[in-house]
Parts: sequence; structure tokens; C-alpha cells
Amino acid sequence: MIALVNPVSSGSALADAFWEEGAECLHIYTDGLSPVAESLAARHATSYRHTSLPETVRHLAAHGVRTVIAASEYGVTLADELSQELGLPHHEHRLRAARRDKHAMAQALAAAGLPHARTVLVHSEQELSAALDGRASFPLVVKPVNSAGSEGCLIVESRERAMELFRAHTGQVNLMGEVNDGYLVQEFLRGTQYIVNTVSTGGRHLLAEVYAERIDHVDGAPVLRHIISRSGFTAAEQELVDYVLRCLDALGIREGAAHTEVMLTDQGPRLVEVNSRVMGPCLAPDAYQAGYGYSHQHLTAESFLRPEEFAKRFELPHGPARTVAKVFLRPHRDGLLLAMDGLRTLRRLPGFHSIARLPIIGEPVRDRYLTTGACGIAFFVHEDTALLQHSLATLHDIEDSGGMFRLADPDTGS
Repeated sequence: MIALVNPVSSGSALADAFWEEGAECLHIYTDGLSPVAESLAARHATSYRHTSLPETVRHLAAHGVRTVIAASEYGVTLADELSQELGLPHHEHRLRAARRDKHAMAQALAAAGLPHARTVLVHSEQELSAALDGRASFPLVVKPVNSAGSEGCLIVESRERAMELFRAHTGQVNLMGEVNDGYLVQEFLRGTQYIVNTVSTGGRHLLAEVYAERIDHVDGAPVLRHIISRSGFTAAEQELVDYVLRCLDALGIREGAAHTEVMLTDQGPRLVEVNSRVMGPCLAPDAYQAGYGYSHQHLTAESFLRPEEFAKRFELPHGPARTVAKVFLRPHRDGLLLAMDGLRTLRRLPGFHSIARLPIIGEPVRDRYLTTGACGIAFFVHEDTALLQHSLATLHDIEDSGGMFRLADPDTGS
């Protein structure tokens, strides 16, 4: 029996991957989280509502659970706690805080002798003021210590703006359902940001996917426009991959999926964050299967269900035949959604594969700055990377010119 802790967001796709293989799974949900309606696994799996650690441990033990997996960011800490109490193979428990708390994460890298972004943790305006006094120049990155989806992560150009943001967001409940009671002040890393997805078993890390990201800075916030996969690596990219694998070791990652964001700077790679779960927010599997022959969630299921088959993958070179791109569709402004005129052109662009999570006509567009995929996610797959990049550039021109979404002012409807 396998326990999947909070299989929501992209975790519903992980649950479906196990369900497709006929695995017997128990879904654990914490307060405020519910099964994802479109998940086939959620409709058929046995679920349990977590109330306390001792009660959940007793329930899992009684059902013969032998594996506990964090099925989303919401499940990372509880999966660590449950596996420790049950004495099951998992990540290194002494590094639990470092896998969730971004400041502890930077400290773990420092302890391992790995380069990292200069980071200061603050809890008050006085501490923030002192941290800013020690900074020679702007811009700086200010972000909550415990949120996700780029929420609250802003680039500030002045002391006044940093103090303003701190006052506005401190004490607010974030996407993770936690209160923002600590902020990181971090050096601004210049370079290209990458995603490195892995699946680990017994502390050995399999490289699954590597993506370069396009991030635009809009109204002081980093906005992720698309990610595009890399198969062959430059020397600098190979150094980045090797660095990420050392970061996983430094954070005690041993079992299952990890999703790492890392910046390639002039000084070399610098970690943004490691997330010990599958990539989010959307893992519609068919585009990944078309590009790689697998998806992040299916590799994770394979590592637990068919470990001998999974182990053979370590002998194969990383080199997908096709390029995969994932575009986070973005409205050009706020407003009430009247139509999605740009879809007619989008679906005709070379390499187009599919669309997921389109917004609802008649409702206001949401999360315009976040990486939640609330305004839709478009997937592209093609053998010709240059052709795919041209399609992405065309798509972003359509978005930025207002041609993707027809919007009205929410108050007037026009």
C-alpha cells in the first residue's frame, strides 16, 4: 500500500499515474484540501482526512502502508513526518526544514560547500531595515520564506519599495495556506533560469527533464512566460546539471521526484529552490510522452512500482529526440473574459500539441503574475527546436498585443 499525501494540483496527475498501473493507494488530505474533480484516481481511491500525526500514523500502519509520497507541495512536510514515524525509506529527516524553508535551504547549501545566492531572513521592519543597510546595491529579490507559485516574489529597486512590500504582505495567508511571517532578502541573480526535474531512488538521482525558462519582469514581478526543454547541453549547462545533483544530496533528497529551479549566472549556477515533489502546476501527460516517451509523474510511479526497470534508465544517456515547450498563457491586462480569439491562431502554430486549464468565459482572469496556470497552459512538441522557438515568439506577440484574450472592465462589462 502506498500513501499519497495531498494529491492536489499536479499531484492529481501523479495519483493518476499510480492508478493507471493498478497500484493500491491511500490518499491523505489535510484540512482545506479536497480531491481534484477531474482526477480518475481521486474518484476511485480510498481517502483519509488527516487530523493528527498519531492518528494518521495508526491508520497508515493498520492499512499496511510501506511507502509515503508527497504528492504536491502541500504534502511535503507531512510526508516527511509520516515516513519518519513509520520508519519507512524516505529523505533524510534531519534536513526536513531545509527542503521547505528557503532560508534553511541556503544554509544547507553553505554547509555542503556549494555556492548559493546571498540571503538574509527577516521577520520585522527593523530586521529588514538592517538587512538593506548591508546591501551595496539594488535590485534585490524579496520573497516569502514559505510560499510557492512565485507568489509574493518581487524585484525591488529601492529601500522604500522593499519596506512597502513587507508591510503589505506580512501576516497575509499565502497560496500554501500559511501566514507570511518571514521574508528573504536575496541578491538579484542575473542570467538564464533553468528547471531540472529528477527522480531519485536510494539517493541516486535520475535526470528526467531540463528546461530553459523565459522570465519577463512585469510591474516589478518575475513572470514566467514559457519553458523549453534542452536535450544536448553546453559545458555551462552540464555544470548546472551536476550542481543540481549536488544540491539534492545537500538537502537529503533520496526517494521520488524533485523539481529544481536554478539560475545560470556569469559566476556559475546558483540555486533558486528545490521542491521535493513533481513539477507543477499542470502535468497533462500526453505532451511529455510525445516528447520524451515518459512524464515526470510516470517516471516517479515506475521508480516505486518497478524499481528494477527504473534502475536500467541510469545506463541510458539523457537526450530526448523532441523538444517540449510549455507556455503559461498571459492576459495583457486585468478584466472580465469575453472570448479567447487568439486560440484560432495558437492552434495553427507549428509544433502545437494541446491546451490545458483554459479560463472560464464570463469570469475575471486570475493570477496574471503567478505560475498557477489559471489563464491556460499551451504545450508544443517538435523535432525542430528553432521552429518551435519561432512559434513561441509569435504566440507571445499575440498575447502582448492583446490578441489572445478579449477582456472587458469588470464594472462596465465592456
